[in-house]
Amino acid sequence: MSISTICRRFTALTLGVALSTTIVSTANAQEVTLRFASFTGPTNFLNTGLFEPWFKKLEEESGGKLKVEFLTGGSAAAPNEVFDSVEAGLIDLGWSITSYNSGRFKSAGVTELPLLASGSSETSAALAALYEDGLIEGFESVKVVGIGTADIARLHHSGEITGLDDFKGAKVRAAGSVLSAMITAVGATPVGLPAPAIAEALSKNVVDAAAADWFAVEGFSLLDVTLGHVDIPLGTTPMYIVMNQNTYDRLPPDIQKVFDDNPPSAFAAFWGPGLEDESNRVRAVVESTPGHHIIVPSEAEMAKWSAAADKVIAEWVEATPNGATVLDAYRAEIKAWRESQ
Repeated sequence: MSISTICRRFTALTLGVALSTTIVSTANAQEVTLRFASFTGPTNFLNTGLFEPWFKKLEEESGGKLKVEFLTGGSAAAPNEVFDSVEAGLIDLGWSITSYNSGRFKSAGVTELPLLASGSSETSAALAALYEDGLIEGFESVKVVGIGTADIARLHHSGEITGLDDFKGAKVRAAGSVLSAMITAVGATPVGLPAPAIAEALSKNVVDAAAADWFAVEGFSLLDVTLGHVDIPLGTTPMYIVMNQNTYDRLPPDIQKVFDDNPPSAFAAFWGPGLEDESNRVRAVVESTPGHHIIVPSEAEMAKWSAAADKVIAEWVEATPNGATVLDAYRAEIKAWRESQ
């Protein structure tokens, strides 16, 4: 985000009473209100089913001293502006997806690698473990209070399809450079779009298909603009909740402790299964909706995509600093999570 953009955003924020103060506290500094930016709408499941219960838990653990005020629908920051807005102190807390800031979180892209994982429970746990082991860079200037991933991306087409070959030559929405490379490797053209823009792009034929998790089919209104769905585990995009570092440093010690007692790995353990359960529910809705067809790839189709995946993974390792170590650690954490279930 440019300095001029930050200044314009700051001016807009300070116009509203609700946005005029970063931390609201009583005279004895026992009560604190933090503003949380969410670019999804107020009734979106990510807010009502995940973020609100998580922050309610933290509020209760603070004995009512902590309050989190939601700024939804991108009113405080667009998806690609969240990190810079938090870093600059324009908002206290915010969540976004790493692919919206290309090149900033290179090692986090390991979760985008195709055919390695099957659900957000294991990918969120693995990513959090890698972060807490110091293998995920890009967050040094902020306080990370939550980390996880979207659920695993599948392929959703606006037309009638019979299999993976129907995606050759198609324009496919893909989030992140790794997933885009996979889409290219199988003969399609990747198009970068934020999740809230996918449905409109499909309806206007800007794209023919989208790589997105099952949750997005309902959560971002894809059900009315898609018909064919291929149940293939392509990979997933990392997400994060970050807090302005100065905001954290000024918190009363007892409220700091609430956040410290609920580290990124604890959030991942809450977020991952919750999102995966919702994705499974939406998949069942899609399966029962007239006109929709879910395709499970054949062994021959999977062999072709596996060859493409191996190439994409090798290229990612080569292009990413410490890539081999990060990939090995990610695979090990996925295996450990599965063995623990």
